[in-house]
Amino acid sequence: MLVVFSTPDYNKIQLNTTKVRVHLRTGIVEIFNQHQDLLGKIENDLVELESNFENKLEKSFFILQDAVFIVSNKGLDSTSEYQGTTVYIYAKNVREFNSSLSIDELSKQYEIKKMELDRENQKLGDSNDQILKSKVSLLEDDVKFLAKSIIKAKEIKELKL
Repeated sequence: MLVVFSTPDYNKIQLNTTKVRVHLRTGIVEIFNQHQDLLGKIENDLVELESNFENKLEKSFFILQDAVFIVSNKGLDSTSEYQGTTVYIYAKNVREFNSSLSIDELSKQYEIKKMELDRENQKLGDSNDQILKSKVSLLEDDVKFLAKSIIKAKEIKELKL
């Protein structure tokens, strides 16, 4: 099974995936090869992939911001050489959790974005500058995403211990 992640800043294609777990409002969907065509919104912003690499089961975790997914057995790209089950995941932002992920590094990124947000909020004050308001809104989203990423990273590390 093929899994394609796509965001404005991040694109990843993962082959040899055996199972994809996504959380919907109505429950968890486990997607296997030859799954029915499906479209949905990912609710808890967490996706888990299982793949079989050299007869060894590997799990990957991704946290997503405002994500949707599409399962297609025919593929959305008719020119693609791969014609099996494909899971397309579109999101505003994505972060992959793996062994090299540092919670300290995430915390530093969070602090930097938080300070930048505070500065921009001070500039904004009572201003009606639409560009500045948009920038503040985007920074708020980034800060929330990083905060959620830190929480999820701690949960995942605890599960793996």
